[in-house]
Amino acid sequence: MFSPEDLKKPFDKAWKDYETKFTKIEKEKREHAKQHGMIRTEITGAEIAEEMEKERRLFQLQMCEYLIKVNEIKTKKGVDLLQNLIKYYHAQCNFFQDGLKTADKLKQYIEKLAADLYNIKQTQDEEKKQLTALRDLIKSSLQLEQKEDSQSKQGGYSMHQLQGNKEFGSEKKGYLLKKSDGLRKVWQRRKCSVKGGILTISHATSNRQPVKLNLLTCQVKPSTEDRKCFDLISHNRTYHFQAEDEQEFVIWTSVLTNSKEEALNMAFRGEQTAGEDGLEDLTKAIIDEVLRIPGNEVCCDCGASDPKWLSTNLGILTCIECSGIHREMGVHISRIQSMELDKLGTSELLLAKNVGNSNFNEIVEGNLPCPSPKPTPCSDMTIRKEFITAKYVDHKFARKTCNSAVVKLSNLCDAVRSRDLLALIQVSAEGVELMEPLPDGGQEGGETALHYAVRTADHTSLHLVDFLVQNSGHLDKQTERGNTALHYCCIYEKHECLKLLLRGKPATDITNHNGETALDVARRMRIDQSAEALMQAAEGKFNPKVHVEYDWNLRLEEMDESDDDLDDKPSPIKKDRRPQSFCHSSSLSPHDKLSLPAFPVQRDKPRLSYGMFTNQIYSVSTDCPSSPVSDAPPLPPRNAGKALPSSSSSPLSPGSQLPANSSSTLSKKRPPPPPWPQTHAVRPPYPTLTLTCV
Repeated sequence: MFSPEDLKKPFDKAWKDYETKFTKIEKEKREHAKQHGMIRTEITGAEIAEEMEKERRLFQLQMCEYLIKVNEIKTKKGVDLLQNLIKYYHAQCNFFQDGLKTADKLKQYIEKLAADLYNIKQTQDEEKKQLTALRDLIKSSLQLEQKEDSQSKQGGYSMHQLQGNKEFGSEKKGYLLKKSDGLRKVWQRRKCSVKGGILTISHATSNRQPVKLNLLTCQVKPSTEDRKCFDLISHNRTYHFQAEDEQEFVIWTSVLTNSKEEALNMAFRGEQTAGEDGLEDLTKAIIDEVLRIPGNEVCCDCGASDPKWLSTNLGILTCIECSGIHREMGVHISRIQSMELDKLGTSELLLAKNVGNSNFNEIVEGNLPCPSPKPTPCSDMTIRKEFITAKYVDHKFARKTCNSAVVKLSNLCDAVRSRDLLALIQVSAEGVELMEPLPDGGQEGGETALHYAVRTADHTSLHLVDFLVQNSGHLDKQTERGNTALHYCCIYEKHECLKLLLRGKPATDITNHNGETALDVARRMRIDQSAEALMQAAEGKFNPKVHVEYDWNLRLEEMDESDDDLDDKPSPIKKDRRPQSFCHSSSLSPHDKLSLPAFPVQRDKPRLSYGMFTNQIYSVSTDCPSSPVSDAPPLPPRNAGKALPSSSSSPLSPGSQLPANSSSTLSKKRPPPPPWPQTHAVRPPYPTLTLTCV
């Protein structure tokens, strides 16, 4: 296809040749006239017509060729295009007319087929209805046989689970009679609810937390003695229930079985609904625990009551006025979240669970001048801002322990090795750069405190990693081998630490001396969870609202006790709520250990508890094994004065046993103590027990 310029080139060339020949002849005529003494101003066409005959013919030929081509182009753009469009119209019209004729021919066959299909569908529906009725009849007979078989079996777990009636669903609220397990076997009316695979049993008093049983670890077994009773066998005890009538019995057992089956199916399908509900309950329980920490009932800065704003990187609570100033300082100083309005992840509560306003202020307000510049709940925003800026940005009121930079760095090393979060806060308040390499180098040369915390992390020390991540300026420090903290998370398979690190948005493309990024390490070691999280972070899709697996050590009710039999049953062992990093035995002298306060003993209701035989604050375990302290004097028994005198009493040693043919009772007497745990602790001697033999 030639362009208009290409078509015009021969025409332009012929015109140029014509002009050139004309100019040449004209010049020759003028020269000839000048030689004869004549001056010619104009030369007519007739004089040169004969000499220009050839060029004129060529020019006219090219002009005709050019005009013919132009005419052809105009014809193709206009007439030919429309003629082809008309042909296309006729072709389409003929095609659809032929299709309409064919559809008309098939119409009678389609109508006949529709009638036949309607009859077939009716027949199939009738057959399905009959089969469904037969199936229900067979199923009901099988359920009756299974129920009779289960009633004839002995107690304990059964491999064949009870089948529940699906009509009653998987959720229910109501009242059941529960038989107590104490000395007096009485039936007590309890409010019960089933939802999401969890059975909740309320106590008679509303101030006690209800018992929650995971039905996945329980089994429902109808009683063989009473058609209204059934047993719920859990992993550690058997609950005896009685419904109001036989109909309620069927409903409760069906709902319990259906809820258990539903929870199991959800777990197999990988659905997250139940997990999300559990995480919400866990988050709420952690928040309740945080609010109970001493000092958290008032604002950390001004003392206003009932603070609800959390600084996630400091672990403190503030009021709404002070939280606004925290936001103005920037997230590198304080990251504020509402405990009521925001949906918090458990990772955002790690520091709040382990710090508390009182512990924090003992450090950062340790050198408050007199009179104190600390604002009150009535102070204006100017006074608040001046104090908060001086407290958090300048660390003006922080407690000072040393002035040497070498000693401060050594304190950083000691804090992270002993897992002492408060010591780590002290070091940070004194201005130590948390990402400085540790003095001894660590596993690899150039390890920082974050490297060490990640390498040695477990489910009890994630709060240290979180504090270092949120309060360090540079998370991409590398060891001598080029490994960042992200590399360490993959090398040592610390996925929970990886989630905390990715919240700080570190660089994911840094390579070590082997040319591997953290993602390469995760893929090489086939750590799918870590690889997926790193890919999400690289694409900017990582959700910082993550949940972490951590030993929260919450105060939850583990046993269901009858309200009238509390004197007859041992209470569960209460664990030390203080975080492990709060009191580290290797950092205390024997004299200091003896001066520590003892836990208060609840005296409202007498109970038998293993806590009576152990001094809980002296049994704080450490990570590095060593021999028990031997140079401390023994502690006297706490309740030695309460031992009942008896002529038949004798000290009970751990290895002593009762005669096989004798029965013994402990009236307000304690069971033999368990073996002492291997801890770095000062152990009090065994208390003297009074044993009455019958």
